[in-house]
Amino acid sequence: MLLAALTGIEKYYGEQVVLDDVTLELREGWRLALIGRNGSGKSTILKLLMGLEAPDGGTIYRADDVTLAMLEQDPEFPEGETVLAVAERAFVELDELDKQLKRLEAAGLDDHETYERWERLHATFERRGGYARRARRDAVLDALGFTGRYQQEVRQLSGGERTRLGLARLLMAQPDVLLLDEPTNHLDIDMRRWLENYLKRYPGAAIVVSHDREFLDTACSRTAEMSRGRLRGGEGNPTEFRAAMAEADRIQAATRANQEKELQRLEASAEQMKRWAASSEKLAKRARGMVRRAERYEDQMIAGVPGAERTTRFTFDCDPSGDIVLTARHFSKSFEKQLFDDVTVELRAGDRVALVGPNGAGKTTFLRMLLGQLASDDPRAGVSTGSRVRLGYYDQELRGVDPDATLFEELLKRTNNAEAHNLLGRFLFPYEAQFKQVRDLSGGERARLSLLDLTLSRCNLLVLDEPTNHLDLEMIEALEDALAVYKGTLVIVSHDRRFLQGLVTRVWEVRDGRFEEYEGDWDFYQRKRAARSAVLGQVGPSALRTVAADAAGSGGGSDTLAGPPTTGPLAGMTRWQMQRRLVEVEQEIASLEGELERVSAGLAAPAGAATPALLSGLAINAARSSPTEAEIVAELDSRHATLENELLRFIDEW
Repeated sequence: MLLAALTGIEKYYGEQVVLDDVTLELREGWRLALIGRNGSGKSTILKLLMGLEAPDGGTIYRADDVTLAMLEQDPEFPEGETVLAVAERAFVELDELDKQLKRLEAAGLDDHETYERWERLHATFERRGGYARRARRDAVLDALGFTGRYQQEVRQLSGGERTRLGLARLLMAQPDVLLLDEPTNHLDIDMRRWLENYLKRYPGAAIVVSHDREFLDTACSRTAEMSRGRLRGGEGNPTEFRAAMAEADRIQAATRANQEKELQRLEASAEQMKRWAASSEKLAKRARGMVRRAERYEDQMIAGVPGAERTTRFTFDCDPSGDIVLTARHFSKSFEKQLFDDVTVELRAGDRVALVGPNGAGKTTFLRMLLGQLASDDPRAGVSTGSRVRLGYYDQELRGVDPDATLFEELLKRTNNAEAHNLLGRFLFPYEAQFKQVRDLSGGERARLSLLDLTLSRCNLLVLDEPTNHLDLEMIEALEDALAVYKGTLVIVSHDRRFLQGLVTRVWEVRDGRFEEYEGDWDFYQRKRAARSAVLGQVGPSALRTVAADAAGSGGGSDTLAGPPTTGPLAGMTRWQMQRRLVEVEQEIASLEGELERVSAGLAAPAGAATPALLSGLAINAARSSPTEAEIVAELDSRHATLENELLRFIDEW
């Protein structure tokens, strides 16, 4: 089913052509990655589909009764509203549909017209996951970092948390078409993985704009690419699509080259024949025929491959440092909770370290302590650098740069006139853009300026905090190439898994109040984390997220509940009763997972560390006032087995 489409769209901003004869369609179940450089027109396409902008030419189609919703990067919420209130307002349309269905049922469905109206509303209610909306609310809020924060006022949230809450609100409403412009902004690695799986199960369709290659490759199965105002698309995720397009371009270029050689041969033969034609009318007639043949051949030649858009290459040159680059001792920090305690690390020349962890775990805090911007809670703490170490920090805030100066004026402080223009051009600033004031730069332009500044610093220790934010794909790949040949030492904070995978040789993880070192590359870290999770044997929050994502994906539709079962605990239930039971089962699963996680924490704690809070609610408390450690472990183990069996029973029912 065709949900929405653009046909022959033209769009201009002043004299600039943004979209030139663009045609795009979106069908049911599609997960479409919309890729292209910053400023190529991707956001304009989303706004046109939403009706926020009008085209200068062409037509826009939206199917009847199909809802489209677009992610806001800076969402607005009413003053004083709580996280829970925002979540509930996502269900305004679904709650109203539920009321209408109940009114129609109460009035009776014997009348044909009434039943047809009920059936139409019910189909929409099912398609948008109306029955599972409250379970979806809890799962989405949990996955995006709002567990236990339902009563927190939105005004207390950071900018990144507000953006995540806006994404949560959109996912909970479950429109037929999701238009996601940079949905991974402010999402950590775990959240990105969750969203990938959620989108793969989503019952509607989605168009996703993102520069996170791993996210797009996992979540999307079709791709459309914007370049120079034109759009081309096809099957496959972005990596597959780009490879297919590169091969198609290679074949087209080779075919065109062969055709040009043949045309040259035909034209040369025609010219030779024209020289002979002066001596004979017969030869003159043959010469005219050969000229026409060459002209017809030229008319039938395939088009040449358009020249590639301008790309860039740069390097981070540096002088060598001593073998010991940096040593940090006794790092400890607590705010409302313990982030890490008594951490000592050492960087050696050539190390490439990824600093990773969930949002709020303490990555930025640890980084600021490394840079000497924040003190440790431990008075013994200290940071020392080795000989000849020159530190460079990727600062997207551009502290130290005059906001009233132009790009060209800032570069003149570092180099001469001609070199300033050359450098700005290398970092994809057109000549006219080189005279923009720093305060007027977009996020992508600020990121490129910060990278340019680092290339001039000759630093042999680079600390990069989210360097791929706001960079388009071509610039990310240029940065990867530059860092791949960099001779210095790297510390990188990033949630871009593809970026980290090719660069780092060590991983530092801050998570749940602990600091862990992994002496291996990104793949080694992933294997160790997976093995650790398997050893712990915990069901964990991910199981609930998967269950809830599946529930959201099913939307309570006919694939999930094809009809009333004839045997088992649901035997004899109507479809309506089964939908209600589904919500209850999901709530039971959430409760059991929370209890199981608490018991697992008790089993994993060191001997004697089980606290009364951990043991509260267990039968052992009533049995003995001062149980031995052996009795505690035995009771926890028994309770763990019981909870697992109950959880499996509810998952089977689900």
